[in-house]
Amino acid sequence: MGLSDRQYARQREPGGFGAFSSRYSVNTWLIIINIAIFLIQGFGGPTVHNWIEEHGYFSTYQLVPRLQFWRLITFQFLHASFMHVAMNMLGLWVFGGMVERHLGPRKYAAFYLVCGIFGGVMYVVLNGLGYAAYKLWNLQSAPLLLNNNPDMHLVGASAGVFGVIMACAFVAPNAMIQMIFPPISLRMKVMAYCYVGIAAFNLIIGGQNAGGDAAHIGGAIAGYFFIRRSHLLHDFFDVLNDSRKAGHAKRKPRGGDGPDQAELDRILAKIRAEGMGALTEKEKATLRSATDARRSA
Repeated sequence: MGLSDRQYARQREPGGFGAFSSRYSVNTWLIIINIAIFLIQGFGGPTVHNWIEEHGYFSTYQLVPRLQFWRLITFQFLHASFMHVAMNMLGLWVFGGMVERHLGPRKYAAFYLVCGIFGGVMYVVLNGLGYAAYKLWNLQSAPLLLNNNPDMHLVGASAGVFGVIMACAFVAPNAMIQMIFPPISLRMKVMAYCYVGIAAFNLIIGGQNAGGDAAHIGGAIAGYFFIRRSHLLHDFFDVLNDSRKAGHAKRKPRGGDGPDQAELDRILAKIRAEGMGALTEKEKATLRSATDARRSA
């Protein structure tokens, strides 16, 4: 995981949404919650640790046939080790703020969780196919297929983080990233696709973390898809309503119609081409105004 030229990350992020706090961004809350759960497991003793693990991990068996769908969410907030949680939270800290500013807090939260969900679904599909191939034809291994125990535990925020990284490749493809190891600079889009390529290669050869890499690929695919079709995330937290139905017309933002859409599109194109650091103060003010208008809508 690399550290970028985070001129954009040092700016004040937009606040959270709903019952959370306007003091912190959704990305910050995700980091806080992940770290808090890891610390509770670490210092709560074996009973607390095992209870959280037992009720939160994800596996093919827990989804099919037990239909415990909530695990598609809960597994994203559990981690196996200090390095596991540290690397995932570093990824969110470096890249998440940019994606949240692009989508707005509510859609960003939906985007992150959906990427994690798709990571779990990808794992189930490949594990189910691999287990079926083993039972039916005694096939010990095959590229892309996972024939491990259907109740093997899957935990971690990596699928969501991979989705976020893929989103950054769309939002600011030419922003330069300074890698920690190896110590080289790469364009955002190059770094993102290299990460996905490494995960895909490891999955094909059946590496040690093939199950985790299956989730990484699922999260990356979801990230690539939904950052380009973010309107599909609109109803994620409003499961009892449908914004497409009559009577759910969008309200106009408070305080006017907000910035001109053509100007906003120009600024977003500039970010994708040159990064946040290339914006003038006026352009940054326009972007903040657009963010405030979106949050109040």
